[in-house]
Amino acid sequence: MMTKTKAKMIYDDLKHRILSGELKADTRLVIHQLAISYDSSDIPVREALKELAAEDLIEMSPHKGSRVKKLSIKEMQDMLEIRINLEPLAARLAAENSTPELITALEAVLRKSEEMAKHKSYSEYSNANREFHQLIVEASDNLYLKKILSELLGNERRTKTIFDLFPEVVTISLKEHRQMIRLIEEKKGQEIAELMLMHKARSYEKLQNYFAKLINESGE
Repeated sequence: MMTKTKAKMIYDDLKHRILSGELKADTRLVIHQLAISYDSSDIPVREALKELAAEDLIEMSPHKGSRVKKLSIKEMQDMLEIRINLEPLAARLAAENSTPELITALEAVLRKSEEMAKHKSYSEYSNANREFHQLIVEASDNLYLKKILSELLGNERRTKTIFDLFPEVVTISLKEHRQMIRLIEEKKGQEIAELMLMHKARSYEKLQNYFAKLINESGE
C-alpha cells in the first residue's frame, strides 16, 4: 500500500494513461526517464511501478525492465464472461433506482453516440458506448458491482472494441440503447435485464469467434 503522496500521484497518472490507452501495450517504462518527467526521484517511481505490477497492469523484469502489459486472449475472454453475467444485474438495479437525472444523462450520451455513428467515428463511438454503460453501472448503487464492472470497462480501452472490429453492429447498438433508456425510465427491471443479456451476448459471440480465429492463426 502506497503512503507517499508523490508515489500515489505517479501511480494514479500512469494507471490513467494505461487504462485510457495512451500508454500502449509493450511501452517501456524507464524509471529514470519517468522520474525526470514527474520531477521526482527514482524511489516514488519505483514504488508506483510495483503497485501497477501488483494490479497486473505492467510487467517488471530484472533484465528487460518494466513494460505495459498486453492483455492476453484468455484475459479478454474472462472479462467478457464476467460482463455478460453482471451487466444484466446492473441494468436491473439501475431501472429500480431510476431518476430523471439518470434518464437525462443517458439521453445526452445517446445523442453523442448518434453523432459519432453518423460520422463513422467508431473509436469515439466506443468511448461514448463505454460512458453509457458506465452510467448504468453507477446507477446500480451496488458498491462491489460498480467496482468490478468499472474496472472491466476501463480495461476495455486497452484493446480493440467490438465497434472497431465490427462497425456494422453500431446500428443495433443504438437501437437497443434507446430501448434501454425507456425501460429504465419505466423502471422495468426484468425487461432491461433480459435486453442487456441479449445485447452483451451478441458482442460475446462475435468477440469469442474473433478470439478463436486469433488463436487458430497463432497456432496456440
